[in-house]
Formats: sequence, C-alpha cells, structure tokens
Amino acid sequence: MKRLIPVFFAVVAIVLAFFFFSKNLFVEESAVRRSRLVVPVSDGSSADFSDAVPPSSFLSLSGEETLISTVEADIDDDGFEDQINVIKNASESNLQVVVALYTPSASNYVRSYTIQTEISQVRTFVCTCLDVIGNHRNALVYQGINESGKFVMRIFSAEKSGSAFAMDEIGRFESDGTVFIQQNQRGEAYDMEQSAGESFPVWVYSSEGEGDGGGGSRLDQVQTMYDWSPSEKKYVEVRSIRVPGSSIAAKELSRVQDGTVSSFVRFLDGLWYKDDGSDAERRRFIFFDSLNEEVVFQFGDSEEVYSWLKSNLRRNGIYFSAVNKPIETLQRNFDISLVTLDEIRVRVTDDVRMLIGEENLWDGSYRKLFVQKKQTNREGVSEFIEKFIKEENWQTPDGIRVDFSGSTYSVSGGSVSDRGRFTQIDMFGKTFIQFRSETGTRFFSGEYLPTSVEADGGEAVVLQKYSVNPEGFYQDPSGPVRLTKFVEKAEEPVVVVQEPEIDEQEDFQVQESKSQVVLADKTKKDLPVPKASLRISPRYFSPDGDGSGDELNVLLNVESEAKIRKWSFVVKSQDGKREFWSKSGTEKVDERIVWDGRSAKGEIVQSATDYPYVFTLEDVNGTKCVEEGFIQVDILVMEESGRLKIQVPSIIFRSDNADFKSDAEVKADPNWDRESYGLDQRTIDNNVRVLGRVAEILKKFQDYNVRIEGNANNMSGTASEEAEVTELSEERAKFVMKWLVDEGIAASRLSAKGNGSKYALAKAWDAENRWKNRRVDFILIK
Repeated sequence: MKRLIPVFFAVVAIVLAFFFFSKNLFVEESAVRRSRLVVPVSDGSSADFSDAVPPSSFLSLSGEETLISTVEADIDDDGFEDQINVIKNASESNLQVVVALYTPSASNYVRSYTIQTEISQVRTFVCTCLDVIGNHRNALVYQGINESGKFVMRIFSAEKSGSAFAMDEIGRFESDGTVFIQQNQRGEAYDMEQSAGESFPVWVYSSEGEGDGGGGSRLDQVQTMYDWSPSEKKYVEVRSIRVPGSSIAAKELSRVQDGTVSSFVRFLDGLWYKDDGSDAERRRFIFFDSLNEEVVFQFGDSEEVYSWLKSNLRRNGIYFSAVNKPIETLQRNFDISLVTLDEIRVRVTDDVRMLIGEENLWDGSYRKLFVQKKQTNREGVSEFIEKFIKEENWQTPDGIRVDFSGSTYSVSGGSVSDRGRFTQIDMFGKTFIQFRSETGTRFFSGEYLPTSVEADGGEAVVLQKYSVNPEGFYQDPSGPVRLTKFVEKAEEPVVVVQEPEIDEQEDFQVQESKSQVVLADKTKKDLPVPKASLRISPRYFSPDGDGSGDELNVLLNVESEAKIRKWSFVVKSQDGKREFWSKSGTEKVDERIVWDGRSAKGEIVQSATDYPYVFTLEDVNGTKCVEEGFIQVDILVMEESGRLKIQVPSIIFRSDNADFKSDAEVKADPNWDRESYGLDQRTIDNNVRVLGRVAEILKKFQDYNVRIEGNANNMSGTASEEAEVTELSEERAKFVMKWLVDEGIAASRLSAKGNGSKYALAKAWDAENRWKNRRVDFILIK
C-alpha cells in the first residue's frame, strides 16, 4: 500500500500539468482572432508605450504613398495574420485602406484589396478588425469625420473563393452625431469557440428627424439601432428612439444655438459635474476652457488635459474631438446634446486606436456648477445688480473706472483694460455676482460676494472674491474690490492742449495713418470734437537687447475743448485680430508712452513686421477720436545658442513659388494656367523694403558669413508634402540669396538651405500662429 502512494501523487501531477498546458495552448489559439495595431509615435512625443512601435508595412509602397498606421489581424480566416495598411496617397485627398494578405507558401504579403475612404483627416481616422457578427471571423471597421463634418463608419466582411478575394460592405453609417458599436458581453461558449456569438449592434445618434411628420421638436435626438441580418447579409435598422429636447426655452436656445460654433462654445465654457447622485468625493467634473482651447477631466486627485480640436455643430448640440496634451496618440470624441439651459448630455468615445464599447464612465448628464437660469422678473434680481445697472459708472480708490450696462461691464484706467458679462447666482443661501471676462487681461474673474459699506460722500460696494465648490465656498486670499459711484466734476469746458516735448534729434517713423471721429449723439453736431495725433520713434525699432532702438516711444498730441473722459492706445497682433499690448487711462493723457516690444504675455514682436495700432480718445460728451496706423518693427538680430540669428517672417512669396511676381506679370506669361496669381503691390514694396534693410544690417557684420534658411508649413504632416516644402523652401532661400547679392552683399559670404517644416515655431493646425513658420532665417556664422 505504501508503494502505491507515490504512484498516486505522480499520476495526479501529470493530469494537472496536462490540464495547465492544454489550457494555455487553447488560449493562445483563441488570441489569434484579435487584432494588433501598430501606431506611429510623433517625433518629440512624450508618449511612453511599451508596445508602441513606429509603423512599418510589409508591402512595397510607391513614392506617392505614405504609411499612416497598420493593423495586424487574420482577415481571411486562414489562421495567419494579415496586415491592414492605412495609406495617404499624394494624388488623392482621402485616405486609403489597403489589405495585404499573407501567403504561407511564399512567406510574403500580397496587396489584395484597396478601399477608398471618404476621410482625409488623419487625426479622426480609426481602423480596426473585430468580430462584429459573432461568427469567429474578423470584420474590418473604419470610422472618422468626412469633409462635411459628418461622423462616418463602414464595416466590411472578407469573402475568399479560391484565389479570388474581396471585401463586401455590410454596414454603412453616417450621422451628424455619433456612431458606435455596442460590444455586448458574449458567453463562455463563444469564448471556447463551441458556438457562435450574438452580433454587436450599431447605434447611430442623429438629429435628422424633424421632417418625418412625427411632430418632433427640432431639438429631438433620434437614436437608431442597427443589427446584423443573416438573410440580407448586412446591417439593417431594428428600432428607433426619439429623445425629446423640448424643455429648453426657445429664447435662450436662439442665443446658444445661433448657428455658430463660438456661441455654443461660450455656453459650454466653465465647470460641469456629472449628475449621477454620487457623493462629492466620487463626482466627475469636465471643465471646458475655450480661452486656452482645452478640455480638462477631473476625478478625485487625477486630472487629464486635452487640446480642443475640430468642432461641428448639430441641431441640438455639438460634436468635437480632443487630443491628450502629453500623449498625442490618445484622442477623445465628444457628442454633446442640450437637455436644459443648465444641463447637457455627454457621450465620450475614447479613441485609443480601437473601438470601445457602449459603457464609458464619463458618459451621462452633466450640470453646470452653480450657474442658474437668469431671472426675468425684477423681483429675482439682487439689490446690488439693480445698483450697478442704475448707477452705471463706478470707480476704485486708485482711479480705475468700472462701467456697468445691462448685463455687461467694462474696466479701464492705468494699465488695466477688461470687459465682459456679469450675472447673479444663488447658492448656499447667498447671492453672488459672477463675472465672465472676454479678454486675456482679467480684472474680474469668477464669483464675488457683494456688501455695502459707508463711504465719504455716499455708499460704497465691496466685492470680495470667493472660491466655490459643490460643498461650499471660502474667501479667496486676494483682496476685495471697493467701488464708489463715479461723480463727474462740474467744471467749465476748457481747451486742453497737450503737446509733448519733442527732441529734434529723434528719428521718427514715417506713418501711414487715418483718423475717424465718432459722435455719441449724431443729432448734436455742434459739440466740440477732440483731436489727436501721434508720432513714433525710433525709425528702426528693434527690441533685440543690443542697446540700440530697444524701446519704442509714442508721443501723443491731444487737443480738446471738452474734458477727456478716457483714452487707450492698443497695439494689435500682426493680423489685427487680437490685442497684443495696450495702455489706457482716464482724464489726463500720457504725453509719452514707452514700450519694450513685448505683449502682456511676454511674447516679443516678430522681426520686420508691421503691427497695427489704434489710439482712441473719448471726451465727457461721448465723442471719440480714433487714430489708426502701423508700428514698423525693424530687423531683429537675436542671440540664440551662442550664435546670431535674424528671423524674418514678413517676406511673402507667391503661393507655391519662389518669386515676388505681381499679378500682371503672372497673367502676362503665355503659359499662365489661370489658377496662379501674383502679389499685390503693397506686399511687393514691403518685401523690397525688408530685404533692403536686411542688406543694410548684414553690411555691418562684414566679419560674418550668412546662411540663408527657408522655412515652411507641412499642413498634412506627410513625408511626401515634407519633401515638397523642403524643396520649395530651398528655392526661396536661393531667391533671397540672389537678391542680396544684387544689393551688394558678396556672394562668397552667402549660402542657402531649405529646412521645410523641420524648425516650425507653431503647429500647422494653429491658424492664428502658423504664419510664423513661413519665414526666412539668416544665421550669422563667424
């Protein structure tokens, strides 16, 4: 008996070992049904994926083809992994999906089928393989956003007969909302390949249903479910659900949804919390920051920041995508629908280059934190709101003017300039005043608790800033804002003449300016009109730190019979679309303004670029005098990494060419293609002026050789376009080199090089700043 015991344990060990290894083998066989995605990692990206490698194709690509990404999966059900290639062809605007089947006998991959998609935006495109039908065979699925802003999804099934191979389209979906595959849990029998599984339904969220005669509101969202039909061998509509949205007030709706993305984005701006009944510590928050074009997800102690990408309006909401800031391969797609004025329904799709099921912890209804519907009756408005609207004009102890009108406010005085909207919000038994600034230089920001205090000569209002959260509020450490009513001193109108002292040795810029007078009351044409003029020096303003021309002097000359109420001098960005720097005040106008060439955020002016300015003067009668012109920035010689560099973004070439030809010269060419156009005369004159000044500067650096480097934008990010822009940037650098030789610079000192988009100063999709990439750099080499 004792001899049988070791034998018994040996048999048990053998049985367990066999069970263990057979199980592992079975799992490995099952894994072949899954797809593996190889994604590109951007140069300089901080992404850290242990299994992410640069994409590589098993196919030979032509010179016009650029590989975007690849998916490896068994698509023809022969037990061997094939490769799905996402390709951008230079001759095609849209992406292509190329199926490469593996041939075991030859041990190679064969280009077997090509799908031409309707999607050109690489960031929105997702391609994967998934068993959607439940027959243990992979289907090919791709999705993205087309040029019309519609969400597109296509599903293809592989069909192989002998040597013939084809992909049949079994699902075709398009919507102004979202489309997603609901990946339901399948049973154990499916996992063990003992039976087929249920098909995955496809849901299409759309707002295209108001004209169907059903009497639905234009806010209604139609949710349509599609499922696999074995008889028709494609996805067919199963049922449709209409989600009403008629609870939104029509008047407020017209304000939020006026047909522009910006209005809806302003409505979203701020903090929203998920209204799922969870306690505060487990509550999820989404912060939409339109100013910085960011979306922030906050849960507990964790925070994720995404950059806001392309947005598309829907009838009852908006669809947009965002990319993770530190990890650019992670993307989230948003489908947001209005429910009420303070509630939205959010659906978030995480795009990690694979399809995600229906459940997402960020999905659900969200309410805006503390913002309540504005009262329309006067009884609901606090005494402080009434006071602000009635009195209108207020001031701080240091003379900063705060004006209220309706639901808007403006701040001016000293170096402060702000404007925006204000409203009251009621919470925790208190009435707060919430300010929303529309500028980058915020005087007010967030929520303030107002109180009345006694002041010399009347009542004053103290606004104390508070920080609020769902559980309560606490006083902000910043000091309060004290406001007293602004009282205009009754004085006889006097002639105010301010003539700044002018140093005759100063070299002033030659100004092209225009003046305009704006009357507050056009019926009173006998009111005195203020007059303003200015002079700018030095002629060569170059804030590059070399001790010469580093500061700009603006000499203001004012003449007015009525007392000056306020004034401002605003320097705009080179395209005139935003404020770059400003100086303002009340009553007395500064005779001389000194500027170091930097914006409020510390950004320095660009070399050889004209910056628009607006000088506005307003008297106590409301009459304004507006003077507009340009500040001319000289060539900046900057030291960078121990070398001298001249950066000039204001040299403008013809589109896709390396010359300064005018429109007349282009059209005079007998081979004119009727699609090419020349430069206007002002641009040509500016090019000549800038290059002439560059030549003057280089003549002062006789001991230096100069490498001229052309730079450009790569809008698609593809290798084929990079080759094109590199060649074009080199041609432009050579054109500039020849020009400088004609200006008297020795050819032996000069060389030319094309960088393409290698040294971009802004992202190609950044429409506001990408002009900085189209520049010519001059590197001074000792």
